[in-house]
Amino acid sequence: MLKRFGSVGALCAVLFSVLFAGIFTFRPLSLFADGSGVGAPAAVPQTPSEPSADPGSQGEAKRIEKWIPDQKILEGAPPTVIFLSDVIEHFCEAGAFGDAESVDPSQVEVTVVQNSKKDVVTPIVEGDRLRLIWNGSRADETSLMLRFDCNGRQVYDSFNIEVWKPKFWMMGLVVLGGIGIFIFGMKNLSEGIQRIAGPSLRRMIAMFTEHRIFAFGTGILITILLQSSMVTTLMTIGFVNSQIISLSQAIGVILGANIGTTITSWILTLNISAYSLPLIGISALFFVFFKSERVKNIAAALMGLGLIFFGLRLMGQGFSSLKELPEFSAFLQAFSANTFPGLIKCILAGCVLTILIQSSAASIGIVMSLTMIGAVEDFSTAVAFILGENIGTTFTAVIASLSTSTNAKRAAAFHALFNVLGVCWVLALFRPVFIPAVETAARILKLQLVPFGIPLAHSIFNVTNAFLFLPFTKVFARLLTRAIPDRGSSVPASETGLDPRHIDMPAIAVLQSRLMIERMGERCRKLGETIFGQVQGPLDNEKEIQHSFREEEALDRIQDEIINFTSKILSMNPDSDAAQQAREQLRIADEIESVSDYFVSILKSDLKLRNDGLSMPEQVKEGLAKLDRETLVLFKDINRAYGNRVRARYFLEQIYSTCRHLTAEIKDLRTGFMTEMEKEHYDPILIVAVNSQLTFYRRIWEHLQNITEAYCGAK
Repeated sequence: MLKRFGSVGALCAVLFSVLFAGIFTFRPLSLFADGSGVGAPAAVPQTPSEPSADPGSQGEAKRIEKWIPDQKILEGAPPTVIFLSDVIEHFCEAGAFGDAESVDPSQVEVTVVQNSKKDVVTPIVEGDRLRLIWNGSRADETSLMLRFDCNGRQVYDSFNIEVWKPKFWMMGLVVLGGIGIFIFGMKNLSEGIQRIAGPSLRRMIAMFTEHRIFAFGTGILITILLQSSMVTTLMTIGFVNSQIISLSQAIGVILGANIGTTITSWILTLNISAYSLPLIGISALFFVFFKSERVKNIAAALMGLGLIFFGLRLMGQGFSSLKELPEFSAFLQAFSANTFPGLIKCILAGCVLTILIQSSAASIGIVMSLTMIGAVEDFSTAVAFILGENIGTTFTAVIASLSTSTNAKRAAAFHALFNVLGVCWVLALFRPVFIPAVETAARILKLQLVPFGIPLAHSIFNVTNAFLFLPFTKVFARLLTRAIPDRGSSVPASETGLDPRHIDMPAIAVLQSRLMIERMGERCRKLGETIFGQVQGPLDNEKEIQHSFREEEALDRIQDEIINFTSKILSMNPDSDAAQQAREQLRIADEIESVSDYFVSILKSDLKLRNDGLSMPEQVKEGLAKLDRETLVLFKDINRAYGNRVRARYFLEQIYSTCRHLTAEIKDLRTGFMTEMEKEHYDPILIVAVNSQLTFYRRIWEHLQNITEAYCGAK
C-alpha cells in the first residue's frame, strides 16, 4: 500500500510540476508564439490587407486603413524604422488617393499624433522613414495615428504600441525547469526500458566475451536500450571492478556505447513536442489505473519520452525569450568556432556544460534548442559544443572509478583518452575536412542542417572514432596496464567489487550481484576440493591449512557484501523480476556460506582427530573419499545450472534424487562403521569424529539442495 502511495505521490508531483510550468510559462510566451521574438523591430506586412472605408467618413475624403501592425517592443530596444514609401505605395495601389498614376508619393504629407499622457515613443519623420524612438518603461502603452494628406484626401492608419519588459529571471527558471524535466524524462525512459527488457538485457550483458567485436556490438545494443552512454560506461566500470569482465572486454563495450549514444540525438530531432503533454497525461492514467506491471513499465517509459520532449519545448521557449536579453545574446556571441581559439573555447564550454548537468543527452538537447531558435547561428559552433560534450561525459566515469580497482581505473581512463584523442584529430581537420564532410553527408541524405546536422555530426564523429580505435583495443589495454600499475595492496578493500553507487539501475545491479554469486559458488567448491584433498592426504602443510581458513573467512566477507548490495537493490523499489532475483540471491549467498562453514568443519574435525594421534579406519576413509567426489560433482552441476539459468523442475527432481542416493550411502557407511566398531572397540573420540563428519556431509547436501530450490523457484 505504501509502495503504491509513493508511486502515485511521485506521479502527482510530476504532473503538478508540468501544470505549474504550463500555467506560468505558456501565458507570457504566447505573446510571441508567432516566432518573431520579443522586441524585434516591427516590419510592414508583406501581404497587405484590403483597406476598409470609415463608416463616418464623407465620401472618400477620409479613409481608415489598418496596414501597419501593432508594435510590441522590448524595453531598451533600438529605434524601430517604418518605411513610409511602402505604406504610401500601398495606399496608392488601393486607390485611397485616387488614380495611382496621378499621385506623386513625394507630395504626400504625413502627420503623426500620439495618444498618451506621457511620451512612450518619440516619432520622427525623416524623408520616407518614420523612426520610433522608445522612451517608455515597462507596461507603458499608447497608440499612434498617422495621417496621410494627398489630393484633398486623407488616409488614417493607427496602431497600438506597448513597451514590454519580460521577467528574464522567470525565463531562466523555465530553462532550468526544462533541463530538469528533460533529465527526469531520460531517467524515466531508461528505467522503464530496463524494466521492460530486463531479462533480455541481463542475458545480453551476460554474453560478454573476450572477442572485441562481440563486446563492441553488445555496447551498441545496451546503450540504445538504456538511452545513456554514461549509464553503460558506469555499468562497465562496475563489472571491471568486480572482475566480471576483463579490461579488453570493457574497452570494446565503451567503444560500442559511443556509437549507441548517437541514437539519442536522432530521437531529439523528432517533431512531437506538440504531443508531449497528451503523451504524459495518457501515460500517467495507464500508470495509475492499470495493475499489470508490464503496462505500468511501458507507461513509465512513454511518460519519460513525453517529459523529454516537454523539457525540450520549455528549453526552446525559455531560450527564445532569453536571447532578447542583450547580455545573454552577447554571451552566446562570444562563442564562435570561426577561429582556432574560438573553437577551443566552444569545446571547453560544451565540456563544462556536460560536467555541470551530468547528462550528455541534456547538453545535446540544449545545443539543439539554441540552434533551432537561432541563438547559435553558426553550424560549426554548434558542432564544436557537441565535441566538448563528448569529453565532458567522461568526467562522471573518471570520478566514479577513483575508489575502484586498478582495472576499473584503466577502463575509465580509456573512456577519457578515447574521447580526448578523437576530439584532437577532429580539431586538426575541423574546417577543411570535418564540417564539409558533415554538410556533404546532409546534402546526400537530403537533410537540413537544422536540426539534423547536429546528430549527423555527432554520429560521424563517434562512428569514425570507434572504428579507428577498435583494431587496437588490446594495444590500449597493454598501454593502460603499464601506465596505471597495480599498487599491490595485500588486503583488498572489497572482496566483490560491488559498488552501491551502481544500484540506481536495479535491473543491471541484480545481474552484477548474480555473477558475483556464481563466482562465490565456484570459489566455495574449490575450497571444498582443497579441503577434501587435505584430509585425504598427510595434512602436514600448515601454510595450506591456514590458506583454507582464510578462504572461508573471505567467503564470509563476500556474503556480507552481497547481502548489503542486494538489500540496497530491494530498497530501490525494483520491478518484480529484479526483486525476486535479489531475494533469491540473499538466500543463495547464505546457503553457499553455510556450505563453506561445513567444509571447514570437516577440516577441523580431521585436524583434531590427528592431533589426538588417531586416524580414520580404512573402510570409512574410502567411503568418505567417495562422498567427497560425489559432493564435488553435485556442487559443480548446481553451479553450472545456476550460471546457465536452468530453472526447470526436472533438474530440481534430479538434485533431490542425487541427495537421496547420497543419504543412503551415508546410512550404509554408518551402519558398516557401527558393525566394525563393536568388533574393534574404537576410541570414543574417533566414533564422535566419524559421526560428526557424516553429519557435516548431510548438512552440505541440504544446503546445496536449498540453493537449487532457490533459483528453481521452489518454496
